[in-house]
Amino acid sequence: MILAGQKVLITGASRGIGEACARRCASEGAKVVLVARNRERLDEVRDSLPGDGHIAISADLRNPDECVPAILKKACEDGLKLTGLVHAAGIAPVVPVKMIATAELLDIFTVNYFSFMLLVRHFIRKTASDGGSIVAISSVAACSGWQGLSAYAGTKGALNASIRSLAVELADKGFRVNSIMPSNIDTDMLKEMTSVLNEDEIEQLKKKQPLGFGAPEDVANAVAFLLSPASKFITGTLLPVDGGYTAI
Repeated sequence: MILAGQKVLITGASRGIGEACARRCASEGAKVVLVARNRERLDEVRDSLPGDGHIAISADLRNPDECVPAILKKACEDGLKLTGLVHAAGIAPVVPVKMIATAELLDIFTVNYFSFMLLVRHFIRKTASDGGSIVAISSVAACSGWQGLSAYAGTKGALNASIRSLAVELADKGFRVNSIMPSNIDTDMLKEMTSVLNEDEIEQLKKKQPLGFGAPEDVANAVAFLLSPASKFITGTLLPVDGGYTAI
């Protein structure tokens, strides 16, 4: 098991890509700290994971100044240091720019980007002597225009830009920092985003990806690799997991 002996904190772990990452990491031998807002769903996912010692922490990343330090404190109460951080939490409201408000912009950036930066800050403090692997779930929307998602795409572009600088800044402390850029992955979020489309429009969307829509497990496989020793010489990378979306 490639993550045996590791302990990984995963945000957005109650559903979608975050849940798939939790399941894959646990199946590879890691102890998982699951973070999400939905307490009931979070407990269900934790209790269904293989292995033991997993921790569920209910927290709302819309208030990162308060919740992030508390998350890291609770995550380390068992005395075991974290070795990995995966930021899979995210929101993606479809909002035309003519309708977007300042409060909504702040909401999107707080969950998708600001909370990640604060998680990194507190993660490296907790594990400073040992290093670790940090993975952000970005999106191909950062480099390809999607109608109604300019704010969401902006958060993912910010993540990608910061990944490179963080990789350079933290390398001498033993940390690797990478992002994964999924395309259209079959999750509840995608269903919400495409709820305004008809069947023909959804088929056209699928055709933009030579391999069709991906599964959350496809992203989780890449996350497990970037957390593992097999990727020890990889940092500052923006890895597309997109079924060929960016190849067209």
